[in-house]
Amino acid sequence: MSKRILCKVTGLVSRCFNIQFASVVMVLLLSASATSLSSTPVSAEMSAKKILFINSFHRGYGWSDEVENGLRETLAASAEPIELSVVYLDTLRHDAAPIKDKLADILALKKVNDATDLIVTSDKPAIEFALAHQDTLFPRQPIIYTALTDFSVKTLNDAPRITGISEFTDYLNAVDIALTLHPEAETIAFIGSEREGHNQHMVDVIRDNVIPALSKKLNIEIYLDKPLDELDESLSQLSAKTLLFALSNTIPKMDGSLYSPAETARLLASVTPFPVYTFWHSHIGHGPVGGQIVTGFSQGKAAAQLALQVLDQDLNAPLPADQVAPASLFFDLEAVEKHQIESAKLPEGSRFINYQAPIWQEYKTEALTTLVIVFGLSSMVLAFVLLARRQTETIHQISDENVELNHALDLNQEALDDVTHQLEEVNIVDELTGLGNTRHFNDMLDKELRRASRYKTPLSLLLISVDQFDAYVNTQGQEDADKQLVAISQIIKDTCQRSSDVLAFLQNAKFAIILPHTTRDNSQVVCQKLHSGLKQKSLPFILSQTGAITLSIGLSSLESTEDRINPQHMFNTSEMMRIDAERKGGNGTRSDVISVHSSSSTSNGN
Repeated sequence: MSKRILCKVTGLVSRCFNIQFASVVMVLLLSASATSLSSTPVSAEMSAKKILFINSFHRGYGWSDEVENGLRETLAASAEPIELSVVYLDTLRHDAAPIKDKLADILALKKVNDATDLIVTSDKPAIEFALAHQDTLFPRQPIIYTALTDFSVKTLNDAPRITGISEFTDYLNAVDIALTLHPEAETIAFIGSEREGHNQHMVDVIRDNVIPALSKKLNIEIYLDKPLDELDESLSQLSAKTLLFALSNTIPKMDGSLYSPAETARLLASVTPFPVYTFWHSHIGHGPVGGQIVTGFSQGKAAAQLALQVLDQDLNAPLPADQVAPASLFFDLEAVEKHQIESAKLPEGSRFINYQAPIWQEYKTEALTTLVIVFGLSSMVLAFVLLARRQTETIHQISDENVELNHALDLNQEALDDVTHQLEEVNIVDELTGLGNTRHFNDMLDKELRRASRYKTPLSLLLISVDQFDAYVNTQGQEDADKQLVAISQIIKDTCQRSSDVLAFLQNAKFAIILPHTTRDNSQVVCQKLHSGLKQKSLPFILSQTGAITLSIGLSSLESTEDRINPQHMFNTSEMMRIDAERKGGNGTRSDVISVHSSSSTSNGN
């Protein structure tokens, strides 16, 4: 009976909604018709202000795309009609000089001087182009620059009709914020590179403005362009009360090339137990705790606001002074929890990633719906009770309704139990491979290390990566790459069948195996079986030296000891061994023993 009543109520609401919706649609259509009669798109285009955005790079480059997004979003929200055009210099992929010359000719043919009211540039090559052709292409248009970190301020001061979003330099404030979260800190280590202009500029600012202010009360170290091995060795000598700051978005590899920003952040966070802070938005979410970040989106938004201000004033009025690039505080709540930072101490107005909403908030819609249903059903029961006082013949009907209600509640409870069980399963299992996920791996590594220390039993950790996996994804596609990861997962399951073995799939296409009660010698046998099993499977890969997919394995083993080993230390040791195996051509295993004098060894996976 309750279901029939609910259906009737739902149908009535639906019919009312359809009537109201039809009325609204009719009003909107009439309004649109009236508007089309009173004005035309041509007149709107004729009255719109025209802005030309000169992008130093190419569409798809994250930084300048964010600048453009901030610019477009802010201009679109303004009351004035704005027409935004974009040209790309593509300086990261091609020789800039001939492209700039051809672009200048094209803009001249388009009579950009007559068709543009204002110029916005992003990054150094764009402002150089605008200044070089200001007299011929943009003699009357104001120029607003953004995203400059390594450009001569004197050049801008000498040029007419130019303003913009100047470089952010208050990096000392970012360090002070980190120190408030770590009042016990004794040492600050700055890690960076001087290989690129924007990175060199950051290093210069830190040397001139930040280090002198900090050196009176803290030990200051700065490491520039150091390979990962040397950097790890230097950091291992520092006090346990140390904070790291990433000055550069990249650091060099052994072969002289540069790690990507994401790789740089992950490596800095993995080779050391110290909290890592950064000044680069591309690092957030890859290991650092957080930092004071200047984003491309915020610069584009500020440039748009400045452009609207300039367009609104008299043509001959002096331009507003340049403005400091806005910065925001970003924090990764997983890293905050990892380093045991009190979230209550995080500055007000900070922005967060990896925020886990309370379960009641995540399911508040369902909870409110359930409460409404329960309230409605309760009201119905109450009504039947009141009617029962007058008509005794309805008692049996009320009893039947109560039985139906209890049965529905039992079914709901069973469904809720099923959902809870499924959530528990999802929380520890990787969807792609069926192995444990990163959270499960971290929990089990800590538990197994405690157990090994308590009972003085050996323990081994394998970290496994697919050789040249990024090249495989680029040539074969992500779908095929996922299939190969599933196949490798099955080889791992077939090889490690003990109930005590912990098998996991981590981020960045890495596998991990925890082998309790297993020495290094026995673990190397497992590694050899993995290489042999993959060789027999013969998963084809044309770029591989063997013609098939191969693995690089890093192994660290804890022999019988009662010393308490930090899980991060064991993870870092296996990671260093895995990286070493990759450098030696892959298809092999590198191993090390923890808590005794290290004696690294190599085994091939042929």
